[in-house]
Amino acid sequence: MKAFVTFFALCLAAVHAAGLTDDQKAKLADYKKSCFVETGADPNAFENYKANIVKGVEVKFDDKMNCFAACMLKKIGIMRPDGTIDEAVARSKVPKELPQDKVDQAINTCKTQVGKDNCEIGGKVTGCLVKTKVLEMILA
Repeated sequence: MKAFVTFFALCLAAVHAAGLTDDQKAKLADYKKSCFVETGADPNAFENYKANIVKGVEVKFDDKMNCFAACMLKKIGIMRPDGTIDEAVARSKVPKELPQDKVDQAINTCKTQVGKDNCEIGGKVTGCLVKTKVLEMILA
């Protein structure tokens, strides 16, 4: 699975699945459904967040969306159980078509996000990715 697309798009529910196989897309859809159920996050709120990200508008997640982001990151293996980001997993699956300098900037900046719990970390990592403009580039 192309984890960098997954890393960014999946933490926002894997709606942009360019370059993924049908099997990978199905797996991501399952993760998304599961995380909505597990966290109680609102799918409509997610769609609003996604639309704003595509427009380049900064978003601030609520607690449930933070937990949703963390859930997605964990399911794809990017976030460890302790809330840290597994940089090796992210780097090992970066799609080659993304500019390496943007990839490096995003990973190096966003992997260090901390919070009071995994949910807050998930939200901060996602917010960081928005600020680095990588999410905007992938979702556009």
